[in-house]
Order: sequence, then C-alpha cells, then structure tokens
Amino acid sequence: MAKPIQDVTRHEPTEAELQAQALGELLSVVAKHGEAIKDLLKVVELLHEMGAMEIIGGLIQSREKVMEIGVSQLSKPTMTRGINNVMSAIGMMGELEPEMIRKVVSGVVNGIDRSNEALASNQKMGMFDLIKVLRDPNANRALTMAVGFLKGLGEKL
Repeated sequence: MAKPIQDVTRHEPTEAELQAQALGELLSVVAKHGEAIKDLLKVVELLHEMGAMEIIGGLIQSREKVMEIGVSQLSKPTMTRGINNVMSAIGMMGELEPEMIRKVVSGVVNGIDRSNEALASNQKMGMFDLIKVLRDPNANRALTMAVGFLKGLGEKL
C-alpha cells in the first residue's frame, strides 16, 4: 500500500520569475496592440513638442489648488445661473420635434436669403404692397405661424 503524502511543498516564484512573467505578459499586450501603442506614442510626442506635457504635469502637481479655483468659480451665482440656463435649454430642445426644427431652421435660412435680396433691390414697400403680401400663401403661412408663436409665448409669460 502507498504511503500518504504528508509534506506538500509549494513552489513560490522568485522575484526574477515574477518579473519574467510580467514582462512576458507585457510583451504579449504590446504585440497584440502595437499599432495603437505607436499612435499613442505619436500623440504623446506631439504633446511634448507643444509643451502641453509640462502644462498637464503642472496641473496634476497642483491639482488641489486647481480644484479649489474650479469649485470657487463654479459656485459663483453667474456660473450657477449659466449652468441652469444650459440645462433648461437642453431640456427644451428635447421636447421639440426634430422635423419641425429642421423646417424652421430651413425657413430661417431661406428667409434671410430673401431679406438680403429685398434689401439689395432697394425697393420701397407701400401700403398696397403690404396688403398684397398678406394674400401670398407663403407669407400668410409664416405670419400665421408667427402669431401662433406669439400667443404661445404670451400664455407662458
């Protein structure tokens, strides 16, 4: 009958073996992502040539002071209102239909082009010309939209 194993010796890797293993893993990663590493090194070299690495290093070394300045700037009432305004504008943009925005922006661009043409022609508009404009379906549609906009704005004021 076989004797039971009483003494189990585990192999503890030496420091040199651990370093060799880590180096092997690192070489494997470098081989796998060589192109990305080369690109990253090019970016780092460009940042170094621009002097940006010194700036980044300085910011990191002075991070407590930089954070203190940033927080003090952000806590000013004007900055708080500005951040709130941006958040409100983003919320408002989320409520608008993209197709309607596209139409309105396209109409604004076209309207600016037409207004430049009218200014360049240097024609004067009389009372009867204004009445004729109201009969134009495109001008009437824009006027109807403007009146609707003003009514909606007035409801919320």
